[in-house]
Amino acid sequence: MHWLRHTHTTQALAAGAPLEVVLQNAGHASLDTTTRYATTEAARRMEAMQAVWGAGNDD
Repeated sequence: MHWLRHTHTTQALAAGAPLEVVLQNAGHASLDTTTRYATTEAARRMEAMQAVWGAGNDD
């Protein structure tokens, strides 16, 4: 039933549920674990720009 916990965590965070509440509902011991499920708009923009500009290239 891990998929159910994963789905709940992802959907709850996307809907704006407080991170601490989702952490407790998911039974995570660490906030780091829960934040892996959070995809913020800023993170999506950063990923898009890294793809465009080839992040990690030292040219």
